[in-house]
Amino acid sequence: MKPEKLVKVIVEAKKARRSALNLARRRIAEVPPEIGELNNLVELDLCDNYLETLPDELGNLKRIKRLALDHQNFTSIPPCIFRLETLEELYLRGNHITEIPGDIDRLINLAGLDIRSNKLTHLPKELGHLQRLKVLFVDGNKLEAPSLDIIHDGADAILHYIRNS
Repeated sequence: MKPEKLVKVIVEAKKARRSALNLARRRIAEVPPEIGELNNLVELDLCDNYLETLPDELGNLKRIKRLALDHQNFTSIPPCIFRLETLEELYLRGNHITEIPGDIDRLINLAGLDIRSNKLTHLPKELGHLQRLKVLFVDGNKLEAPSLDIIHDGADAILHYIRNS
């Protein structure tokens, strides 16, 4: 999708006060800063594009609950995501992310995190601070700890491991 057409889609979504926006599989290489003006947005799907970063303005989405960023070119989690305190579900499957920053604990409402098939070697202790986190997918990474047995036992086992390490 050409940048000018993407801006037009965002402007139309703003006028219509849309709560969900699906921009998956649109061949998007860059998200324009206008995305931060979607004050009513609750769900944003940007899966299967060519993104390497996100504009800082995305952090202005004060109502967002679900953000899908699967299959992009991220090597790190864009910092603007950590300002999304209402976020409940974050999907980052199939990127090239090497670490989860400690700022993850700012996502106090996060209940589900899918970070499968990245390049993680460890999970930060701050993940254990997320009291509402119930769903955590981390398989397909090269995690040194916890053991594969703990990973296969699911989110509760992983979080218990992290909280008690």
